[in-house]
Amino acid sequence: MTHPIPIESAIRREFARARPAEQLAKLARNFEARGDDRYVMTIPDLGIEIEADRLRRDRNELIGEISVRCGLAGALTIQESGTLSVADLNLSSARARSERARLLVERAKTPGLDWGGLIEDFCQRVFVAERAGLPAIDLRELPAPSTDNDVFNVHGLIVPKRHPSILFGDGGTGKSYVALYFAGRLAESGTPVALFDWELAGDDHRDRLERLFPDGMPRILYARCERPLVHEVDRLRRIVRDNRIAYSVFDSAAFAADGPPEAAEVAGRYFRAVRQIGGGSLHIAHVSKGENADKKPFGSAFWHNGARCTWNVQTAESSTGTDTLTLGMFNRKANLGKLCAPIALNVSFTADRTSIRRTDIAASPDLAPNLSVRARMTYMLKRGAFTADEIAEEIGAEVETVTRTQRRYKNLFTILEGGKIGLLDSHS
Repeated sequence: MTHPIPIESAIRREFARARPAEQLAKLARNFEARGDDRYVMTIPDLGIEIEADRLRRDRNELIGEISVRCGLAGALTIQESGTLSVADLNLSSARARSERARLLVERAKTPGLDWGGLIEDFCQRVFVAERAGLPAIDLRELPAPSTDNDVFNVHGLIVPKRHPSILFGDGGTGKSYVALYFAGRLAESGTPVALFDWELAGDDHRDRLERLFPDGMPRILYARCERPLVHEVDRLRRIVRDNRIAYSVFDSAAFAADGPPEAAEVAGRYFRAVRQIGGGSLHIAHVSKGENADKKPFGSAFWHNGARCTWNVQTAESSTGTDTLTLGMFNRKANLGKLCAPIALNVSFTADRTSIRRTDIAASPDLAPNLSVRARMTYMLKRGAFTADEIAEEIGAEVETVTRTQRRYKNLFTILEGGKIGLLDSHS
């Protein structure tokens, strides 16, 4: 934020106090948009700056936070910032504009300065800019997107950098822990990260962060949220913008929604709010109780379609209640690339730390049935060669399915002497 240059000379003081409106209109006025909800008009000769921030529509009226900074001698400003006045203003109301102008006359001690004209001019410029919006562009003139490093990858959990992704599963599957670990690893790599939280509290996450990173906690900006996301947009957008946050974690969508999560309009409003806040994001969500609940967040096509990438989290039942929780993670959607292979994470708890390590998902009897026959065969054959009957019995598949898979993936499997199936050397 730039501060107006103080105007100290007697000539300038008199100029500010008695300038006729028609002469004031000849002074240079610089108007510019700073982001999609912020506009600034400056009058350099008078050291005046008028700014509109946090613009939003309410019942078709344009509301914004209006800040006026002034460098005129004698003005009743806050000394450190040069701010004359900060308050919300209904830009659509002529009466509200007039009342604000009278307040500025009193605080600036400039009865001869046409504050009403300045406020009117600024509001009209904002209206024009808001109606025009962003101009249409020729797609051919846009630079080609980078295909390198356009995703974040932590232990095989791969999500796009600039779009919303969802991590969803039943309660108690360690989603929040994994998301915090994911955010911490991004922060360690130099990515500015934020955590927006509807479920726990800052000290809870702080404790978890220290357990996950006992040798030095990475910087994660935290904001506790009490209202639905659609009502937190202004605050979170300011946090993201002012701190140049590149990636945010939202925990969780069920509590951030402004209605029943399974409702289409609720999902629509949620993702519009996410788009306004900006940056890439990971959203924690739950599953429904219906059939195929592990396929879509909340069992809803609208949440599934709104995200560019979704991962379902499942717990290996045999690990429940132990010191090491084994989580299977299955990529259900990937709009910007191919689906990723399933992964498994071991979340180990000790007295003073929590460690997360990747493990082979096929090694878990509870999670392996979710894998393809090819993946289960590959894991088994790492121990040596087996007959089709032996493979079928161990992985719970039909013998014909095993032999068909071997024939289909000849670059992976081979038939050895004696008819046993083995892995090719490059995959052993």
